[in-house]
Amino acid sequence: MSLPRFFSRIGDSIGPLIGGSDVRAFLSSKSVLLAAPPDLDQHPFHLAGFLLSVNLCARLYPQLRVVAPSRVVDESQALALQINPACDFVVGEGVTDADLAWACPGRGPKSVVVAPVGWEVLIDLPEAGRVRSTNMLASLAGAAIGTAELFRQVFAEFLPKGRVGPSPGRFNVLTHGPTSAMLPDLPPDIPLGRVHLVGAGAVGQAAVYALARVSATGTIIVVDPQEVAISNLQRYVLAMDGDVGTSKCAIVERTLKNKLETVSVPASWSLDRPETQNAEVICAAVDSEDIRIALQASLPRRVYNAWTQPDDIGWSRHERFGVDPCVACLYWPARPRPSYHELVARAIRQHELRTLSYLSAKIPVDVPLQGAQVPRLQGYPVPAEASAWTERSLLEDVAAQLGVSDEDVKIWKGRLLSDLYHEGICGGALVRRQQGDISVEMAVPLPHQSVLAGIMLATQLLVAARDDLRVHRTASVESRLDLLAGFPQLSGRPRQRSPNCICSDADFLERYRAKWAWTTPQAASNPVPQPNGVDAGVGSSPVVP
Repeated sequence: MSLPRFFSRIGDSIGPLIGGSDVRAFLSSKSVLLAAPPDLDQHPFHLAGFLLSVNLCARLYPQLRVVAPSRVVDESQALALQINPACDFVVGEGVTDADLAWACPGRGPKSVVVAPVGWEVLIDLPEAGRVRSTNMLASLAGAAIGTAELFRQVFAEFLPKGRVGPSPGRFNVLTHGPTSAMLPDLPPDIPLGRVHLVGAGAVGQAAVYALARVSATGTIIVVDPQEVAISNLQRYVLAMDGDVGTSKCAIVERTLKNKLETVSVPASWSLDRPETQNAEVICAAVDSEDIRIALQASLPRRVYNAWTQPDDIGWSRHERFGVDPCVACLYWPARPRPSYHELVARAIRQHELRTLSYLSAKIPVDVPLQGAQVPRLQGYPVPAEASAWTERSLLEDVAAQLGVSDEDVKIWKGRLLSDLYHEGICGGALVRRQQGDISVEMAVPLPHQSVLAGIMLATQLLVAARDDLRVHRTASVESRLDLLAGFPQLSGRPRQRSPNCICSDADFLERYRAKWAWTTPQAASNPVPQPNGVDAGVGSSPVVP
């Protein structure tokens, strides 16, 4: 069996879970089976969920065995080989380490049996063993949850809550909990208007994956400055092996072609650009707390947010600035935090003034500093070692400090320190096991974690656009799931506004009200959530005349 060429990134995501065990040796021997009902190709929603399961498994397991109708097998094989050309793809029954049965009976007592039914994802329940009516969002969420259960089984010996047998549960993608109400179908026409998707990485691509498969209209302005790297293939659900070096914006544009109008902004978020000014609705799919705060500070009418973190994944909605917690409330610092250059300095074990010099002047890491490039700042005395900074490059010293071979160092020549930190240190392309020196927001999630976060981001956006769906949303503005723990779970999280946040600042509130043509939160078209716990609508977001 052949592991994918982005295996090092897989090791970064799994390594912290299995301790000192050899990830490569363990995973090299693993194979999984994905089984589908014989009429799967007659059920488009179920087919979409099954193919997403193949997509996710191909990014992790070296051998896939598929039992499905011949057309589905062909499509699954082509997809798996696009992701990992070295994938060992096998057709038909056989002995494997774990299996996932999609809307059909399991192969054995430990099988993961998953099926979408209506708005729900069912796991290991009797109703999950056959095809029933559903919608696209529930089906895609079912793929992420099903592959999460598969992961819990394969890696059960390393996980506190590993899967050792059936783990019955259900998750409602719309209500997030049990409901006695008759839920409407996902409508065939959902008007989204003008939406800014900030971040086209793992979470953002999963959101686009979902948006491309529903009937929606509108314009998506995608903002992301980066290109796809090999390490990204581990969890970028739209990116294939041949996409390395392609703009992330271009991949989104390709996916949404003939489906939603797309405007690409291959740059970092900034209000200096006409495409990002006066953003009304923002979907935040970024990995930086500072950027999320900046997005909220730009005062969009509504923000939808999703993220991954070591303990769980989460999503949140922020539709009533000044009433409910805003995005910034979730990330507002309660204590002083290290600055970016301080985080980088700790990770590469270099002096903060040196890292600041390379970052601020955008000097390639293989070029020594010139004396004038070392800033003289109050509180940052120039150390005696600074004279050596003009003789040796930062890359030379980082390689020596972290024990990196000359061969591994070569690819970083001409690159910036920000690249070295994000890809080489956080991404694991240069060194392994540096987690202790890396900020939490740089942790490497598993593919199904990022994908479910992105699907829920898209779901929030789509549900908010329809009155008949909004009334069934949970009252909680923030929800989380631990995909390493199994079901049942309570996803809703209580959240209060953070003291001293911008949503309590009089100037921000005045500007927001003026921008969106209303005077007070109470005067907005939609009221505060009612005492019965049902959110009455999109909230205080006004309707501009």
